[in-house]
Amino acid sequence: MRERIREAVLVASLVALLPATVGQEVPLQVQAAVQSQSVFVGQQFLLQIQIRGSDDPDPVDIGALEAGFSVTEAGGGSSNSTSVSIVNGQMTRQVQRGYNLNYRLAARRAGQVRIPSLTVTANGRSARTQPISLTVQPPQENDDFKFRLSLSESRAYVGQALKLTAEWYIGREVQDFSFTMPLLDDRRFEIRDSPTDAELRTQAGNDLLEFRLGDRNAVARKQRGTLDGREYIVVRFEKLLIPRAAGSMTLPAATVTFSSPRSGQPRRRSLFDDFFGGGVFSGAFGGRPVMETLAIPSNRPSLAVLDLPSEGRPPAFNGWIGQFEIHAEAKPTAVAVGEPITLSLKVDGPGILAVSRLPPLDSQEALSRDFRVPREIGAGEKRGTAWHFTQTLRAKHDGVTEIPAVELPYFDPTVDAYRIARSEPIPVHVETARVVTADDAEGRGLDPRQLEIESTEQGIAHNYVDLDALEPMQDGLGSWLRALGPAPLVLALLMLPPLAYLGLLGIRLRRHYENAPRWRAGSALSHWRKSVRAIDVEAAGSEVAAAVLVAIREYLGVRLTGSRTAAAAWTAGDAEDRLRALVEGGEPNGHRSLAEPLNALKSVFERCEAGRYAGSGSLDTDWKRRLVVDAEAAVDGIEEGLP
Repeated sequence: MRERIREAVLVASLVALLPATVGQEVPLQVQAAVQSQSVFVGQQFLLQIQIRGSDDPDPVDIGALEAGFSVTEAGGGSSNSTSVSIVNGQMTRQVQRGYNLNYRLAARRAGQVRIPSLTVTANGRSARTQPISLTVQPPQENDDFKFRLSLSESRAYVGQALKLTAEWYIGREVQDFSFTMPLLDDRRFEIRDSPTDAELRTQAGNDLLEFRLGDRNAVARKQRGTLDGREYIVVRFEKLLIPRAAGSMTLPAATVTFSSPRSGQPRRRSLFDDFFGGGVFSGAFGGRPVMETLAIPSNRPSLAVLDLPSEGRPPAFNGWIGQFEIHAEAKPTAVAVGEPITLSLKVDGPGILAVSRLPPLDSQEALSRDFRVPREIGAGEKRGTAWHFTQTLRAKHDGVTEIPAVELPYFDPTVDAYRIARSEPIPVHVETARVVTADDAEGRGLDPRQLEIESTEQGIAHNYVDLDALEPMQDGLGSWLRALGPAPLVLALLMLPPLAYLGLLGIRLRRHYENAPRWRAGSALSHWRKSVRAIDVEAAGSEVAAAVLVAIREYLGVRLTGSRTAAAAWTAGDAEDRLRALVEGGEPNGHRSLAEPLNALKSVFERCEAGRYAGSGSLDTDWKRRLVVDAEAAVDGIEEGLP
């Protein structure tokens, strides 16, 4: 026995010392494998492309998959292997290079579905995977689970925001759930996050749940509820739905797929405390429960969408649909011509807004006639149920006596007509801006000259004297100043130091504000590099993905807003909108296009999100290193493309 151990140790030592033998180039071989060949509509499953003959494949074109499946990357990594052979006493070591690519698929329709053959290229060679047939079962309701969609309105107009509410009714424990909503990819609608999402993210508690929903996150609240007389735990979340085209339509069904213990097994004592499988619970005889995969379909709400009428549409209408009131306040109300007045506007009204900007105030003739009004007005800020806006006005002349009513055109869907909300006029007092002359500064404006006291019925009037009546002072500070030269020259000499100081201060402040974007760029890059260096690629794949996502969001927050936390909830779409706005608002002056870096950034976001939910077995060290490298390349590209 000891001799065998010694031989094994000797062989292992020799293998370790041998260099890798490069034999004849092996052909490129690829094979596709799926986690299961029987799935439900909307159920996510793993597709793995196994590559032999190369560990550095080119990106695979998965366009052929997207017709029948929703597809997200789920990581990948090398699968190299080493073999040792001894021939005629000569020991050689052969390295077989390979790579595994992982994708998460979800079938869009039921029936016999085929995963088509895909072409893989690596090092100038190519090979094709074999097609795979799947049986896709339609989702089915049962007594323990229900899924419901509802709209805030069944009749709406193009551009009118509707609240889409999803409610998942749960009657027993669940694990590994995922939602599939074809509506998110429906070009007839624009989908936005609900204001409720932002409110829930600021809260804490066991009744909140955040999860992936397509290419975005959703936040749900868990609470008790009843349906058809039975008590359930209800997971409820919302999105905003904005129709883009008119027509009568039925929304596509959504699906929730999950695992659950087979019906009839012992249940937890408290369903609400732990109904998402947070640990192994006792089955029969204390063993693990037998799990089954279920897919539950939603209902399909109907919606009638109408075009906004052109008749009676006010010229300044910019998409406000609902019923609104507008209130105005101004401070200060006593000013001189040209001095700023801050106009605060508050818009109240039920319903959900698809827009958050008022029509340009300079287009309102009654307002622009007497006031200088900036063309643009900032986006509103939502406080409670009202939207708040501010604008700066400056009176053009001293004949202004009030700020006229501010008008907000809107469409009222309850009466199918356009309306105009008006604020109350605000009284103001505007004085002439007085010009101070040199005579005023020297006291020469006192005229006519009067040397005698006048007696009047109202009492004694003031005495007015000529400058010639003043006796010259022979000593004191005045005589010292007169000795320096003419008064204007002396004043100039005395004022020169403070004026010079103010000028230098202005230059310094200007440079500070001009260099603010440059400072933010340097700070963002410095923080990004520190964060990336701190990432441990030997950690679990989900931890590395989460760390990269946090680091890149903090970089974007500092780079674009100066705050590390500003981008904490941004999606790839949010980052793209902010970056494009920054480039379009500035002058790139020869900077390279952001198209390629934005695509790279989107890929990093998707892989990070996939990595957070993928099993750790599919996220090897090579996949984690590549994710970090690609994230660094995306940030470098963004820096090169920004002004």
